[in-house]
Amino acid sequence: MRSFSAAFLRGLFVLLPVVVSIQIALWMVTTVESWLAPPLKEVLGPGYIPGMALGVMVALTVVIGLSSRWPMADFIWGIPGRVLERLPVLKQLYGTLKDVMEIMGGDKFADEAVVMVELPNTETRLIGIVTVRNKGNGNTIASELDDDHIAVYLPMSFQVGGYTIVVPKKYTRSLDLSPADALQLVLSGGVVSEDKEERRARAGKKNNT
Repeated sequence: MRSFSAAFLRGLFVLLPVVVSIQIALWMVTTVESWLAPPLKEVLGPGYIPGMALGVMVALTVVIGLSSRWPMADFIWGIPGRVLERLPVLKQLYGTLKDVMEIMGGDKFADEAVVMVELPNTETRLIGIVTVRNKGNGNTIASELDDDHIAVYLPMSFQVGGYTIVVPKKYTRSLDLSPADALQLVLSGGVVSEDKEERRARAGKKNNT
């Protein structure tokens, strides 16, 4: 019975990420199709081919991404977000999702944003992302910083959440990681998928020994 349970769990660990990823992809495709297919059918009529809505969405996303480099276009694309930021409940949800996307994209951070935080008087170290570097009046944390302190966000493993701490710079060490890679590393509890070539190389070393 124990071996059956172990085999079931191993199979679940293999299948679950695949199933969830496919379901999310299908949800995105069906959502885009339900939103864009009706107006496209009105315009194209019989010429509409299933799947065109997804192609239009991809093209529109690329156009928005390219045009957002221009101040005027960036202002226009930002209007829906500014509207959501004024609505109760939705502003919290939108703000959280926006912050997460900015962290994952890394655009919000300067170089050497990912640091290893060494807890004083211990041998414990945590991976964090620097959010505020300099003292200022931009927000509450910036106004509370000393000259030799920075604010660091410490994500938590296996869940969306974390803590923002103010720590002396001397207790931090920069890591050669992007914010997205650092988040993936921490959220997975330090367990990251190995590249196939790395696995083969390691297997080869074991065989040679």
